[in-house]
Amino acid sequence: MFDNSFVAFLKSSLSIRLLLSLLIIIDGFMILKPVLSAYTDYIDWRETGFTEWLKSLGFMKLLDIPRFLLGASLIFLSLFMINGARIAWVFSLFLLAIISFVDLRLAQENIHQGYFSLGLFVALCLFWKLYHHHSLTSAGFVAVTCIIGLLLYSIFGTLYIGNEFFPIVKDGTTAFYFALVCMTTVGFGDIVPVTVDARVFTVTVIILGITIFTTSVVYVVGVLAKGTKEIVRKRFSYMKDHYVVIGGTPMAVNVYQGLKKRELPVAVICQENHRSHYPEKDNIVTGDPTSSELLAAANVKHAKCVLIMTDSDSLSTFALLGVRELAGKEAKTVVLINQENNMDKVRLLHPDMLFSLSSLGSEVLMQVLCGDAISSDTISDMLLNKVAKS
Repeated sequence: MFDNSFVAFLKSSLSIRLLLSLLIIIDGFMILKPVLSAYTDYIDWRETGFTEWLKSLGFMKLLDIPRFLLGASLIFLSLFMINGARIAWVFSLFLLAIISFVDLRLAQENIHQGYFSLGLFVALCLFWKLYHHHSLTSAGFVAVTCIIGLLLYSIFGTLYIGNEFFPIVKDGTTAFYFALVCMTTVGFGDIVPVTVDARVFTVTVIILGITIFTTSVVYVVGVLAKGTKEIVRKRFSYMKDHYVVIGGTPMAVNVYQGLKKRELPVAVICQENHRSHYPEKDNIVTGDPTSSELLAAANVKHAKCVLIMTDSDSLSTFALLGVRELAGKEAKTVVLINQENNMDKVRLLHPDMLFSLSSLGSEVLMQVLCGDAISSDTISDMLLNKVAKS
């Protein structure tokens, strides 16, 4: 039995992720080892001081700075890949691709390291389905950490070779400015690298900025947007005896505003192109109004009334079916009909109230033309008996 459990573990997704993460950690240490050995063997900073140690770095040592950053980042990302984090997988692919290209095409002395990194790149591509986990916390943490790490590399690297720029970079504020200009590929041209070392360093900042920085910013923005939607959906889950307005038509917006003025609990489901019709900060979710998942997120099962007022009768019909499936007849349903000839078809689904603005308008107009008195009781009678009658 123990052997069967062990075999099952070896075949599981977790074991494969553990193996790949371990190989990536080994790859990261293989990248770091020659860099650390070269620095510690070249000069003892404890005897001569940290400044002299930095000044001892030549052109090839400067290229080791981004290499050191890549190796440390791989080790850091491998920890998140054990849980199948998609963002860690994406960034690891970026870094392995860069390391493979540099070692196989530019730094021939590290050709074996390049083939090892290339093999890991291919393995991650083959097992991409294992990295499907998307956590708001891990995605935001990894993205923010990558941005901070790239900023530190760019700022300290700029300060280290500040004499090789024109004008000379002497302070952290200027270095921070130049780092952001390079990372965002703006390129104002007011600070120019004038030596080979400075140009190589600037190229590395630009490449890392295009890949890691841009991807991290996109992830952070996506996390914030998704986080806002999750907050709204969690807020929905606590709502009971509330009103749910489905649609973005003028009628739906007016009903929503009327409910809000009366301080009644209301939630809205609308399509993405109708989102601007409602306030920015409120219980609004966008998506397919017929989606059972979205209707469940709006907690229609515990709603007091669901008002379906879309601009398409077919869309309203499917939304009504979805509400009936989730809530049965516990929640009252009100359906707005856009085309009069669809009235009888939708009536077969037995909504609690079914009305058409064209029918209501024609009834009111006929009352006025015939000289009949119009009152609130008359309008209510039209809605409840003539227009909404099943």
